Amino acid sequence: MHIDSIATLLDPVKTAGAIALKEQSQMVFSDRGFKPDSSIITKVDPMVESFLVAEIESQFPRANILAEEKVRRFDTQKPYTFALDPIDGTDGFSQGMAGWCISLALLDKNLLPIAGIIFAPKLDMLLFADVNRPATLNGKAVQFGEQSDPLSGKSNIMVPSSVHRQLDMSHFPGKIRSIGSAALHLAGPVIYPGVFAGIDGGKGFIWDVAAAHAIVSSVGFDFELLSGKKVSYDSMVKGSPVGELILSGPAGHIVELRACLKKR
Repeated sequence: MHIDSIATLLDPVKTAGAIALKEQSQMVFSDRGFKPDSSIITKVDPMVESFLVAEIESQFPRANILAEEKVRRFDTQKPYTFALDPIDGTDGFSQGMAGWCISLALLDKNLLPIAGIIFAPKLDMLLFADVNRPATLNGKAVQFGEQSDPLSGKSNIMVPSSVHRQLDMSHFPGKIRSIGSAALHLAGPVIYPGVFAGIDGGKGFIWDVAAAHAIVSSVGFDFELLSGKKVSYDSMVKGSPVGELILSGPAGHIVELRACLKKR
């Protein structure tokens, strides 16, 4: 089996997003529940996951599917792996907020993310990087601002809400923004020209980060651990989290950002 495009999954992802958006509009705060790890879950998460898993299995029957809400066996003999987060940013989703998305990635046999879809219905935003193609935003080529601007008080970074517990950011001169979704934070430098870099807190799983990895890499930006090492999915396909903070953005920005961050 050879996969040279996942464009046929765009319509199912849009449909799933419309379903989630409608369900969100009818939810109340008490509809949300808690998993054993205290993370939030709603009835929409497994609903969207089941719908999209069925679509993926129908179109790509020989690929692994790793998704958040149901444990599935990873088969090392299968040449491709899909990583799906049906609702990335469930906490905000459960409270009626806009910063959530469907995150879907394709990884090759070497566990390198090679395609990604991030759909944020309430933000009317569809970010897509197909196999061997640069990312588009709502069907149009991504337009970047001046990416060589040095780190300054005008620089924006997108971060998880708990970043203050993990990093001393007192030497960062710019503005710190959080929207509630790991995928949207990490893809921020591709989505918004004014975003200097994106950060994920290191507790994310393969379905949280792989789509953003594919999208960021497709436009030549860096996606690496705070230590400078590459992000590896070898243990993540077995259910382990990233384990270390991830930085995303233009290479020069990552160098500057790393120099002013200190782990707590």
